[in-house]
Amino acid sequence: MAIDRTLVDILEETADALSTFDFGKLNALEQRIVLLAESNTKVPRDGIGVALQRKRQLEIILKNCQINLDALNRLHARNMRNQWAQ
Repeated sequence: MAIDRTLVDILEETADALSTFDFGKLNALEQRIVLLAESNTKVPRDGIGVALQRKRQLEIILKNCQINLDALNRLHARNMRNQWAQ
């Protein structure tokens, strides 16, 4: 039970850190997830549901971040072209 709760906590904290652009927190969470992965501890099947929901939520957030970043890059490139054209 503790391992699945830890995983859910990490996923929730990651979503929060992404929403506030807290890169220090994201780095700390990365270290926590690396340690968790290195422990080779298995999550029981009956406790994986909430973790999978959080994972899907995080995937959606990351996809939206990528879409927004791509849009910002296109706007920046267009702005740079316009400055050169003037």
